[in-house]
Amino acid sequence: MRFALLVAVLAAPAAPARAQGAFGLPVASVAYTTDGPVNAEEIEGLVEIRAGQPLTETATGATIRNLFATERFSDVRIEATPTPAGEGVTVVVHLFRSFRVRPLRFDDGVSLSREEMRRAVPFSEGSVFRADELEEGAAALKRRAASEGYVDAEVSPEVDFDREAFEARVTYVIDGGKPARVTRTLFDGETAPFTPDQLLRKARLDPGDRYRESRARRDAERMTEFLHDRGYLEGMVELIAAQPTEPGGVMPVYRIAVGPEVVFQTRGVKERKVRRELHDIIEGQRFEEDIVLQYVEERQRELQRKGHYRAKVDYEIAQAPGKRIVTIAVDEGDKYAVEEIRLTGNDAVPTDDLRRLMVTREKGLPFIRPGRLVDEVLREDASAILGYYQTRGWVNAEVEEPSVVEGSSPDRLVVGISIAEGPRAIVGSRVLVGADHAVPEELERLLRIEPGEPFNPNRVRQDVSSLVTHFHDTGWRDASVTSRWTLSVDAATAEVVYRVEEGQRSFFGKTIVRGNTTTESERIRRLVSWDEGDAFSERELLQTQRNLSRTGVFRRVELEPQPPDPETRERNVELAVEEGRSRSLLYGIGYLYAPDARENQHDPYLALGYTHNNLFGSMRSIGAEVQAAISGRGRLQLSYRQPFIFGRDVTLTSFLFASREPIQQIDIERLGFVTELSRLFGRSLRTALRYEYQRIEPANPEDLSDIESELRRFDQPIEQSTIGPNAFYDRRDDVIDPHEGYYLTAAAKYAFPLFEARARYGKVSAQGVYFQPLGGTVFAISARGGGVFPYGADEEVSVPIAERFFAGGPSTNRAFQTDLLGIPGLPGRVDRLGEATVDYDTRVRPTEEGEPGSCAGSTRFIEDNPGLVNFDCDFGPRILGGNGFMAINAEIRFPIAGPIGGTLFYDASQVWPAFSDIRFSLEGDDGLRQGYGVGLRYMSPIGPIRAEYAWPLKPRTIRFDVTETVRDEEGNVLGTVIRGAGETSESGRFILSIGYPF
Repeated sequence: MRFALLVAVLAAPAAPARAQGAFGLPVASVAYTTDGPVNAEEIEGLVEIRAGQPLTETATGATIRNLFATERFSDVRIEATPTPAGEGVTVVVHLFRSFRVRPLRFDDGVSLSREEMRRAVPFSEGSVFRADELEEGAAALKRRAASEGYVDAEVSPEVDFDREAFEARVTYVIDGGKPARVTRTLFDGETAPFTPDQLLRKARLDPGDRYRESRARRDAERMTEFLHDRGYLEGMVELIAAQPTEPGGVMPVYRIAVGPEVVFQTRGVKERKVRRELHDIIEGQRFEEDIVLQYVEERQRELQRKGHYRAKVDYEIAQAPGKRIVTIAVDEGDKYAVEEIRLTGNDAVPTDDLRRLMVTREKGLPFIRPGRLVDEVLREDASAILGYYQTRGWVNAEVEEPSVVEGSSPDRLVVGISIAEGPRAIVGSRVLVGADHAVPEELERLLRIEPGEPFNPNRVRQDVSSLVTHFHDTGWRDASVTSRWTLSVDAATAEVVYRVEEGQRSFFGKTIVRGNTTTESERIRRLVSWDEGDAFSERELLQTQRNLSRTGVFRRVELEPQPPDPETRERNVELAVEEGRSRSLLYGIGYLYAPDARENQHDPYLALGYTHNNLFGSMRSIGAEVQAAISGRGRLQLSYRQPFIFGRDVTLTSFLFASREPIQQIDIERLGFVTELSRLFGRSLRTALRYEYQRIEPANPEDLSDIESELRRFDQPIEQSTIGPNAFYDRRDDVIDPHEGYYLTAAAKYAFPLFEARARYGKVSAQGVYFQPLGGTVFAISARGGGVFPYGADEEVSVPIAERFFAGGPSTNRAFQTDLLGIPGLPGRVDRLGEATVDYDTRVRPTEEGEPGSCAGSTRFIEDNPGLVNFDCDFGPRILGGNGFMAINAEIRFPIAGPIGGTLFYDASQVWPAFSDIRFSLEGDDGLRQGYGVGLRYMSPIGPIRAEYAWPLKPRTIRFDVTETVRDEEGNVLGTVIRGAGETSESGRFILSIGYPF
C-alpha cells in the first residue's frame, strides 16, 4: 500500500535564486511520502530542511543521515522541484519502510532448543531485515547443528514479506539428517609415555556414540586432568576438529602435548600437599615457573600470618631427561609476636594518630590481637604513614624501610618505623586561568585546595578531575585542565595554578531512537534527560541510560554521540536499544510448615506467575501471581507498574491482593490494594509514598467458639486505611554480600477512618546498619526501633496484629523462637495480657467423655498438674506483639574456605506493650533480652545460606498459668479461671535461613 502525508507546507517570501540548481534556493514547502505508517512527529523532528530557509547540501545530508539512523527505512530520497515562478523549491522526502523480522521460526529436525538456535543467528526477532544476515544465520545454524553431531545438516531460509505490516516472516528449515556416530579418535601429537588407549579410557565419548562437541571438549578436559594427576603438569589436550569419515561417521581430533614429568622434591613440607596446592593454582593452565613463584610467595605470607615471621620458602627448578625437578624447601622457624611498635621522627603528628593507620598491631588478647607480623602488610603500613604526611602538607616527608629487631624475649619482635617529616607546606595562592566562558563562582565551589590550608597534592589532582568533569558536563567536551604547583625555597609555601583550555562548546542535537520494535519511540524520548539545544553533557547521557535501564524493558541500552556539526556544534545522539522479552511465565512448587496451626500443619503449594513488562509498547507492566496450597491457603496478587508517571522521575506501583495465611491457630484472610509512588535521587536514595487499604478477618469463624479468648490477640474483623512515606539510603559496596558502607531506612504510616476502615494508629520505624572491613573479616552492626501509637476510643481493634512489632527469630534475635520474644506478664492474674507481648499460658478444655486428654501426653506437665488428666491442652507461647520495639545486632563475619564463612554474633531485642514502655536496659523484667551464637554461611548465587546456633545470654525459667474458659449451658462465655500452673525453660536454638539478618 502506498500513500502520502503532508508534514508541513509553509509559504516563504519570494526571493531570487542565489545559486545554480536547487541548492541555495529558498524552500517553499516540505512534505514527505511513505509506503507505510510512520510517526509524523518523529519524522518532522528528524528532517533538517526548513521552509523559508535556503536548501543546502548540509541540511539535505543531515536529513538523510538522521532518517537512516533510525533503521526504520530501507531507502530515503529527497526530491526538490522548482516552484512555477522559479523563485524557490518544494521539497518532498520519499520514505521507504524497512521490514522487521517477525516472527522468527525454526522448522527443525535437530535436537536443539529454540533458544539455542535464536542465539546462533546474527539477528533477533524484531530487528531490521537484512538479506546478507539471512545467509549468515544459515551458516551459523549449520555449524551449531554440526556441533551436535548433524554433520550433514542442510539449512534453508525462507522469507515471506507482509507488505501491510512491513514484517519479514523468517523460517529456517533445518534437515539434520541422521546424527553422526563416533568412529575412532585421532591424536595430533605424541602421547608417549602414555598410549592412546590409556588416554581414551578417561573419555566418555566412545565409538558408536552420537557425536556432540560439548562432550568431546569435556573429554579433552578429562584427559588433560589425567596428565596432570600423573605429574605431567605441562600436558594439554584440546579438541581441534571433528573430521567426517564414512557416511554417518565422525572422528574427533585432539591436539596433545604431554611435556616433561614434573617431579616435586620437598623439605619441611609434605610433597603431596605441595602437589595438591600447585595443582589448584594451575586450574587448566600450563605449568610455568611463575606459578611456582606465586606459590612460594603466598606460602611465605601464609606462614607469617600464622606467626612464623622468619619463615623461609625457597624453590629451585632443574632439568633432567624427560623430567623437570622442582625443589621446594620450607623452614617455618619459630613463632613470633609483635611486642612493640616504635615510631620515631614524628614530631608534628601524635603517635596514636599514626598507629590508627596501621594494620600491624602489638600482641593483645588471644584470637583478637595475636600480634602477627607480615612483611607485605608492614610495607603497606609504612606507605599509609607516608601518604598521611604527604596529603597534609609534608610533601617532602620520607618514611624509611621498617626495621624488625629482637624483643625482650626470644619470641617477641620490635618494629621500628623512622620518619623524616621535613617542613610543612601551606597553600599560599590558588590561581585559575583560561576559564573565559565559565561562571567563576561555580568553579570556585569545585576546588578543594584553599589558601592558608596545608597543601595536599591529592586534592590538586581531585580538583583537576572536578574541573574537567564540570566542563565536559556543560558542553566543553574538548576542554582540558592541567595543574602546576611549586614550593618555595624553604618548602613552606605552595603556589597552585590550574590552566584550562576550553576548546569549542558543543550542544545536544537530535535524539535518534533505533532498535525498538514494540516500545513507542515517544515513550523512550520522554526518558531522555536533555532537550535539543542543551549543552552537551556526559552526565546526562549516563542519566538517560539509567532511566531506560530501570524500566526493565530493555536488554541493552547504548548511546552513541555523533561528532559535532562544524557549523552549529550540535551533536546528534543515536539511542540504540534492544528489547528483552516482554512476557514471562514463572512456576514452581513449595512447602509451608505451620507447626502451631490447628489444621494442615504440612501444606504443599503451587506457585504460578505471569508478567508483561511492556504493555502496548508503553513500558508499563502488569502481572499476576498465584500461590495455592492444598489447605486453601494461598495468595493472589494483581500488579500494575508505570515506571515514570510524572516526567522521568516518579514510578507508580499498584497491586490488588487476597491472601489466606496461618497465624498460629487461626487462619487470617486479607483483601486489599496498595498504591505507591517512588522516586530515586541519584544512586543511593529512594523515597516513596504508600497508600494501603485492606480488610483483615479470621478465616475459620466456625471454630472460634473454642478459642474465643484468642480473638483479642488475633483481632476481630477489621478494615484499615493507611498512608505514609518511607525512605531508603544505601551506601553499601555490595547489596548481596556487603563488606563496607552503610544503609539507613525509615518509614511512617498513619491509619485513619475511611469507608468501613476502623483502624486508628500511627506507626514509625527506622533502622541503621554499618559495615566495616577488618582485614579479611567484616564487622556489621545494626540498630532499629519503632513505635505504634493507637488513638481513638476503640483501641481494642485499632492496631491489627500484622502492624504490631515482634521479636525473635533469624532477623531480630536468634536465641528465641520466631516472633515469640516478649514480656510474658505476671502469672496468677487472668487479666494480665494487657501488660504482655507474648502469652505463655496453656489453655485447657475438658474432654467430652471424661477420658484422658492431650494434657496427659506431657509427662512433666501432668506431674505438676495431676488434676488435668481428663483435659485437652493447648500449650503456648502465643503471638501477641507490641507497640514498642528495639533491637541491636552485631556480627563478625569471617572467611573460612572459598564460599564458606563463619559468624560470631550478638543480638539484643525486646517488644513492649507501648512505645512509652521502651527501656534502654538489659535483661530484667522488661529490658532487652540478649543472645549470642556462632554460625556457618555458604555464599550461593541467591545470597548467603546460614546455619546458626544461638543461646540466650541469661536463660530463664518462665512460669505460666493453666486457664479454662467457663461457659454456661448455652455456650456463652462466663469467664476464665486458673486451673494450674507450669514452667518452661529457655535453651539454645538452631536456625537455618537464607540471607543476612541485616
